[in-house]
Amino acid sequence: MVKPILLCASLCLILLFHGSSAGSSFQQQNECQLNRLNAFEPDNRIQSEAGTIESWNPNHDQFQCAGVAVTRHTIEPRGLLLPAYSNAPQLVYIVQGRGMFGVMFPGCAETFQESQQSSSSSRQQEQHQKIRHFRRGDIIALPAGAAHWCYNDGSEPVVAVTIFDTANNANQLDRNPRVRNKETKTYMTIDTD
Repeated sequence: MVKPILLCASLCLILLFHGSSAGSSFQQQNECQLNRLNAFEPDNRIQSEAGTIESWNPNHDQFQCAGVAVTRHTIEPRGLLLPAYSNAPQLVYIVQGRGMFGVMFPGCAETFQESQQSSSSSRQQEQHQKIRHFRRGDIIALPAGAAHWCYNDGSEPVVAVTIFDTANNANQLDRNPRVRNKETKTYMTIDTD
């Protein structure tokens, strides 16, 4: 049941990115054939005790043509996706589960300074990290370079499909997605017992 939803969401996002990047694409006109889209199995899989990362080869013709790269994260209950950042903007579609995520925005000199204490509350908050809850069906937009993390506080695995817009002007490198800790296991289990 998850695969049809995943395929539909992936194809919709690929078509969206293809349309937005068609004007700035350096590839020849008519090279991309939208009537020849194929479903692919992941090329790379990293398994750990708290989750799985699956990715598709970003150098495949269909992904190069659309200017995107795709990964799927499965985070087990009480699992944490460690902070990471990418060279390209991202859209994350939550296929299954619920949890919370945090985003730290770059470029703010006072990132680690705490906010001023308000007179009505004695609680202090971090100004440049946004923490939000998510659930099935949500779409999360992340700008290039923004460090982010994700925690599964639900009772079922979180399945999230990420589309990297590698053709975006914010990506100042090549069209390959670059994610910190790509070759390592970026999950860990949080045990509060």
